[in-house]
Amino acid sequence: MRTFSSWVLGVSVLLAAPVAFAQTDLERATARDAANNGRAAYDAGKYDKAIDYLSRAEQLVHSPTHLLYLARSQTKLGKLVAAHETYLKISRETLASNAPKAFLSAQATAEQEQDALDARLPSVTVTLQGVKATDVTVLMDGTALPSAMIGIPLPADPGSHEFKAMATNAASDPVTVQLAESAKQSVTLTLKVAKGAKAAAPAAQVTAGPSSAATSASPPAATGADAAQSDAAPPASQHSKSAALTVASIVSFSVGAVGLGLGSFFLLESSNTRNEANKIDDECKVLSLGGKCSNPIKQDQILSKDNDADSQRKLGIVSMIGGGVGVVAGLAFLIADISSGSPSARHTTPHVTPVFGFQSVGVVGTF
Repeated sequence: MRTFSSWVLGVSVLLAAPVAFAQTDLERATARDAANNGRAAYDAGKYDKAIDYLSRAEQLVHSPTHLLYLARSQTKLGKLVAAHETYLKISRETLASNAPKAFLSAQATAEQEQDALDARLPSVTVTLQGVKATDVTVLMDGTALPSAMIGIPLPADPGSHEFKAMATNAASDPVTVQLAESAKQSVTLTLKVAKGAKAAAPAAQVTAGPSSAATSASPPAATGADAAQSDAAPPASQHSKSAALTVASIVSFSVGAVGLGLGSFFLLESSNTRNEANKIDDECKVLSLGGKCSNPIKQDQILSKDNDADSQRKLGIVSMIGGGVGVVAGLAFLIADISSGSPSARHTTPHVTPVFGFQSVGVVGTF
């Protein structure tokens, strides 16, 4: 029986070959051997090895029989969610009217086994409560769950699962649940103020005399050193914004320079190619009667040169336009950079300054 099953898997690989994407003989032979080894590993109870072999066979040549034994192996290992999805792939596949009998049999068997598996599949519903929090991330066994999965039943494999919620200002204690087959359980994660996070301060209340009230209401005056430091050091966000504008201006100027350089090159090449066409035309006219080039070969050469010149000219114009846009963008970022920072900040942060000269444009900077 085992030999017959292996033979069926091997034949299935051969039958799948015409509908695949032009596999080579080596790929088909390898897929056949992998499928047979996967079936043998399944019969021997080595389900991890069976999954490896069958997955490789499916990657080489698609066959519903590969997926059927793959789903069975996943089920044996308790990976019911993965097995459920594998069964769905088989049952939802539209087989051709002339599909091999092995394919049709695998699909019918998959539909029956999927119904039995669905009855065993457990689920868990995660809900949140406690303090209000923003940007909450729920972890299931260390993996973040999409927010859309919170509050609805989640299919899960039987066994132990750990859940935890985390946010910028709050977190929950980890909760571990033991899911049995077919179980429908709920998990509630209670968010608490995270360690080191400050709760919202209540409104200040004045209960002492006038002097105490003044002390509570008025913040301590800054010392001379603190005031000087505050004036001298701009906020970190200002430094970040200035640095970003500086990088943007440098990149834009670089793109502009490359564009202008390429544009000049292509325009020069267009002019040279056009001159070559004119030269060929002049030489042809000298050798022809009537002052007109009548040599077909020369005419083809002239036409080819003219076409090349037109293409080069178009490339040159496009490159020049792109280069001009890059320079304009660089100037815009540069002006924004200069306008956003204080004079003292511009001395301590990277910055660039445009330099204009006769038939030239450039930048100098401090980094």
